Amino acid sequence: MLTIQFGQCGNQLGHTLFSEILSDLECTNTGVSYNTNYQYSEETFNKWFSGISKNNERLARTVLVDTEQKVINKIYNDKNTSWTYSTTNVICQAEGGCANNWAFGYLIKGYELSDVILNCVRQEVEKLDYFDGFLLLLSSAGGTGSGIGSYITKLLRTEYGKRSIVNTTILPFSFGEVCTQNYNTLLTLAKLYNESDINILIENEQIYNICTNSLKKSPTNLRDMNKVISEKLLAVFQPVDHINHNINSLLSQIACHPSYKIVTIKSSPHISATSASYEPVCNWNSYMHHLKQTLRISNLNLQLTNVELKIPSKSLRNTAHYMYTCSVSNFLITRGLIPEQDPIMTNIFKEKDLYANWNMTDWFTHLHQNRKFLNRDKFLALITNNSQISYSLDVLLNKAWKSYVHSAFLHLYKQFGLEEDDFLQAFAILENVVKNYKELVPHAKQ
Repeated sequence: MLTIQFGQCGNQLGHTLFSEILSDLECTNTGVSYNTNYQYSEETFNKWFSGISKNNERLARTVLVDTEQKVINKIYNDKNTSWTYSTTNVICQAEGGCANNWAFGYLIKGYELSDVILNCVRQEVEKLDYFDGFLLLLSSAGGTGSGIGSYITKLLRTEYGKRSIVNTTILPFSFGEVCTQNYNTLLTLAKLYNESDINILIENEQIYNICTNSLKKSPTNLRDMNKVISEKLLAVFQPVDHINHNINSLLSQIACHPSYKIVTIKSSPHISATSASYEPVCNWNSYMHHLKQTLRISNLNLQLTNVELKIPSKSLRNTAHYMYTCSVSNFLITRGLIPEQDPIMTNIFKEKDLYANWNMTDWFTHLHQNRKFLNRDKFLALITNNSQISYSLDVLLNKAWKSYVHSAFLHLYKQFGLEEDDFLQAFAILENVVKNYKELVPHAKQ
């Protein structure tokens, strides 16, 4: 797998991601035999690293792209890691960034940087005996990640048509990071929907709430947030006890319909370091029920409840009367030892009435890894493709449309060649996505 990091957000996240990979590799409390852990380490190295540097550091298999030097210089010169980047994989034009403008990133900078980026990608791909696909990290709020990231995704789809492309897109805070963030996010999501195989959406607000409410981080910084995002991604992409687990197998299960290609990751448990010492570890069944409750819809306002912020409970309540969002598919990955007296029971995710009525067979997949993940006795990640995405996209569309009908900031995009038809096309694509997800109808309850 080849990772490509775009812009300030994508590069900071990528740096934390590879640091967490090393933390996982260096864990001493694995719960498995030496040989099993050695195989896990080998698979991890082959997936994420391309070799060893002259200074005996692991070389991350990733390409760094930015239009400002500040973040690139900081993470490239970080001496606190036992891994590093290849100098040939750092692509940076120090010309003041992309002005938080999707059009400038997509139509100007993306075109200017495309040859050097694609050449770098080709060199990395040619080194591999087997190429699994791309993992792209970017933010939708600014101009580099959103604009250049979207443009390069389009070129990768053209050049590597049969290879999997997984985007991880960080959505901005709802109260605002930059004044153009709603336009940038609209244009990014619309473009990626057509070019990528799957888009993992990460909402900054949700991650921030996990840090402050669950992990008790005060104050919460970007490193804290990127660590939570990295844990979610690695819980999905790290090796499991299944020989055929790769990007293609994941996509075939979770994105089984071409009209439904947006997913989120629910994970559990998120417990602060101070609480972990006295909080009892729940059994597998408790964590299963906790994850299922993240898909629950409140009866009062028909919005999803934020159960992911709550501590899992050992007491299992009757949840039959709750309403759940309709899923296209769910993919569960569990990590940790399974004692005989504490089996993993996945039946609660196999209930037919949780899934779209047209999906008759492959709606749920479960894979497991006995090795502990980041020294945790148990960790679960649910990659879910369901109708809840319509809520956040609806909010985005409404905010972007209110700005658009008043022609707010449109001149910033038109000066770089983006026309009103481009905006209308983006609105149409996302409105159709929202419509499709809202119209998901579950199987009749048995």
